[in-house]
Amino acid sequence: MRAYFAPCGMGLGHIARCEAVLAKLREHGPVDAYFATYGEALAYARGASLKTLEIPRFKVAMKGTGEVDVERTLCHLTPRFPWLAARQLAHDMKYMAALRPDVVISDTRAMAVLAAKMLGIPCACILNQVRVYVPRKRRMLRASRLAEVGLVATLGEVWRLADELLVPDFPEPFTISLMNLAVPKRLRDKVKLVGPMLDKRPEELPSQEELKAELGFDPGSPLVFMPVTGTLEERPFFVKAMTEILKRIAGNPQVVISLGMPDKGEKAIVNSRDFRIFYWVNDFYAYLKACDIVILRGGHGGIMKCMAYGKPMLIVPPPSHTEKMLNALRAKELGVARVLLQRELSEERVEKAIEDLLEGDYLDRLRAAQEIASGLDAAGEIASAVLRLAGDSRD
Repeated sequence: MRAYFAPCGMGLGHIARCEAVLAKLREHGPVDAYFATYGEALAYARGASLKTLEIPRFKVAMKGTGEVDVERTLCHLTPRFPWLAARQLAHDMKYMAALRPDVVISDTRAMAVLAAKMLGIPCACILNQVRVYVPRKRRMLRASRLAEVGLVATLGEVWRLADELLVPDFPEPFTISLMNLAVPKRLRDKVKLVGPMLDKRPEELPSQEELKAELGFDPGSPLVFMPVTGTLEERPFFVKAMTEILKRIAGNPQVVISLGMPDKGEKAIVNSRDFRIFYWVNDFYAYLKACDIVILRGGHGGIMKCMAYGKPMLIVPPPSHTEKMLNALRAKELGVARVLLQRELSEERVEKAIEDLLEGDYLDRLRAAQEIASGLDAAGEIASAVLRLAGDSRD
């Protein structure tokens, strides 16, 4: 089978989901897979020796604090949006026409869906944000509203073209992307919630105490894990602020930070007994099961994994990032996370939030989500849908 994967290139979450689906597909037979993407996802795919196809990139303007620069983005990206979209579409159509894939798997890349349908190729789309919210700023209020209306109308019609719309999220009442999935009536019959996307299930790993010992931590002391995610532009301010705070409170709890830089490998920058910083951790799931609390930015995939592993979260969403903010607020509403705004970060607030997460009843609320996750196989279900589509195209 020849498969054309089209993950969004901002951050690594989308390509990680595509990799999980590819692994499931290969359990059923050989797959000739191509990854058409851009930005950080393209660099990651090349580093992982995947077959890559470069797509023109969309880029959101960022401030030094990691906040989305709404004014610059609206002023510079909005007028160029039709041209950038047309360029992506042209590249996707050229690649698909040359490769003639049996199926296209888009992860939040609208132009790949459109190209597939124009060429008559079956298409499955993975996404967790149907409804786009443009951040509101007083100076650009009218422009924000117009951009949001345009995006909602355009993207909604494109997503509708996909043969399968698959959302790697919990069914209700534990759906995290609830507000981001404000689905129009015409899409409701097509959208399917398939559960969290996991490469490795918690029951496949040793116990938490065993993993702590294997990783060189004290099994009797709490462990905080901070895997840094998001775009490269939004990370530096947050990493610097949180590293300084966690360094001062390290000891009880123990702290491990992954900077999310796979190109540099699992190399330790700081490696004391109670406080460690790595460029990247190769076995993310070992650290996830070993830890007691996870610090996140509000990315959908990270929250899904934490809930499936029963880990309470401290979420610090990037300013003006509406999707992550809504994910964070929903996790707080479900009682599985504490939320701090970036401007509220201080040693006292972070320490208090960690104490609350360790001593509160978050684990009781997470057990129900864990039980649901244990009966779901998102990657397997998506792979089954892809195989059905590919089989239909061959028939």
